[in-house]
Amino acid sequence: MSSSLHAGVKLWTVGELDDPAMLPRLARTELAAWLRADHQALDDLRLIASELVANALQHAAAQWVRLSLAPEAGFWRLAVTDPGRDGLVPRPRVPADTDASGRGLLLVHELTRGLWGTYQDRTGERTVWTLVPR
Repeated sequence: MSSSLHAGVKLWTVGELDDPAMLPRLARTELAAWLRADHQALDDLRLIASELVANALQHAAAQWVRLSLAPEAGFWRLAVTDPGRDGLVPRPRVPADTDASGRGLLLVHELTRGLWGTYQDRTGERTVWTLVPR
């Protein structure tokens, strides 16, 4: 069975972008290039990637962001890595009804059925990974 995965890793250097706010859209576009347009997981993967990339920009003040996608035992493993920030561990929170933001990781948690996590390597790079059913 073909996974229709054409590539697996994309690195963006934020300073080289005309508008860093476009990065979530670039991530969605990259995933669409990697998978068939009619792939059943594409919409969820694009939404998750968009949320995680936006979080890297907003909370980690990332100078670069790496997006990766790979097949793994019936799932797509999507990961977003950034340079990390000391003491910052991504966690879902329950926002107030009046909050305009803060729902991204709750959305990721629901779309992945809780199959996501985060780690920071010895160089300080932070990765948030997810598993999405293929």
